[in-house]
Amino acid sequence: MQPAEEFSTLVHEIAHEMLHRGDRRTLTTKQVRETEAEAVAFVVCQSVGLQNGTASQDYIQLWHGDASLLRESLEAVQQTAAVILGALPPSQRHSRQPHNTPTPAPFGF
Repeated sequence: MQPAEEFSTLVHEIAHEMLHRGDRRTLTTKQVRETEAEAVAFVVCQSVGLQNGTASQDYIQLWHGDASLLRESLEAVQQTAAVILGALPPSQRHSRQPHNTPTPAPFGF
């Protein structure tokens, strides 16, 4: 696994912990949980300049996530990504230099 993929996976799992603990876990489907966690990973990775090609898009589509679901989860995704980005050292935030492979439009939706 490449470092960008490792970082993305770690952010995905942290997003699960932040978003899907307690009552919210029982109130959401696996489809919603996986889509939200991967969307957070995508936002955080893009913000620090890490690009994983179509990995996030492919994962969200695997779980049948779509634009509608992403819109419904947008606030939770944005808030969670902001908290994770805020916890990173300042030197790692908002990098404009992309790493790895180019990414097409977000999620291809």
